[in-house]
Amino acid sequence: MKYLFCVCLIALLVSCAPSRFVKPLEYKQHAITGSFGGALTNVPGVAVIPIPHTSLGYGYGLRKNTTVYGSWYTTAAVFGVFQMDAGITQSLWRDSLNRMGITVSPGVNFMVDVFEKNAKVWPQLDANYYFDYKKWTKETENGKLKQKTNSFYFGFTNWFELQSTRAHDVTQKNRLIFNPQIGHIFERNKWNFTLEIKLLAPYASNQDIVVDYVSPLGKRGALGTFFGCTYKL
Repeated sequence: MKYLFCVCLIALLVSCAPSRFVKPLEYKQHAITGSFGGALTNVPGVAVIPIPHTSLGYGYGLRKNTTVYGSWYTTAAVFGVFQMDAGITQSLWRDSLNRMGITVSPGVNFMVDVFEKNAKVWPQLDANYYFDYKKWTKETENGKLKQKTNSFYFGFTNWFELQSTRAHDVTQKNRLIFNPQIGHIFERNKWNFTLEIKLLAPYASNQDIVVDYVSPLGKRGALGTFFGCTYKL
């Protein structure tokens, strides 16, 4: 249990959720979101598994090209850490056929240890390019249209460290946590399903820490896998 507690706390220092909204919602549309996944770790005597971060969230189409959102991290809450994020997804560009586009998502990630009363804030900036490679519409027996879209995207997530020192007054060397990502979206009328792979802090050493991270870069970074779902109201 102590090992699991350390794993979860350390994993909070890297991105622990997929991109919230790669494409903005429709104007005045509501959505409920959920996510599962995290950095791949080698758990002694068990297997290589992703750290089981979970979160629940909400999004709203504020304008045609603007979505606001907020999320609560449920796994962190189990270990006495209240964590939330909030932000805006803004479309910067899309082609005339609405098949591809670029979005940015500035936001903030906040957490507080309810036992020690320690709190931290990380500004966050996501950017993604998406491409709809297959899109079709089917009319059902009751006359309703059933739409399906498959989309590929890639981009990055940035977390910004505001404090100049870490624990025990150690100088903070990594003021920017950079995480490139690729993903796929299965978009339906009401449901969206997202699969995302993220390379977490590929420049940072993963040696001599409690967690045994798995990374394609060996001694640097960690590989994260995430699953997200969205229900549009």
